[in-house]
Amino acid sequence: MKVYDRALFPAPRDLFLESWLGAFSHVSKLYTENGRTRDYATLRPYLTGYKIGPLFADTAEIARALLAAVLPSIPDVHNAHEVFIDMPQPNVSAFALAEELGLEKVFETARMYSDHEPEIDLNRIFGVTTFELG
Repeated sequence: MKVYDRALFPAPRDLFLESWLGAFSHVSKLYTENGRTRDYATLRPYLTGYKIGPLFADTAEIARALLAAVLPSIPDVHNAHEVFIDMPQPNVSAFALAEELGLEKVFETARMYSDHEPEIDLNRIFGVTTFELG
């Protein structure tokens, strides 16, 4: 999983990722292929509902399957709460999936870099890990 994550995040974050995916209030689902963890998603409590991130997947079909795997983890008493996914604008497949699922845009942000744009594959990022940590 570490190698997979490095293609989608510009710095090593092994300890952070281990803590994030396994946090008590987080529900993470992994997609494995030939015994190797590849794609994954995490659902976590958020201010007024839940947030999904990261949602890293090679295809929209796998992203959809990961969403289907984490969403049932929302307690029945919270089913009316909103669920948020922060998708990077260049990922056309992510926005097509959002439209297919009936999701609506709530806000936009801009990607800004101090030196150069990192070499990461935004087409496999269907949901960023978090904006809250900077």
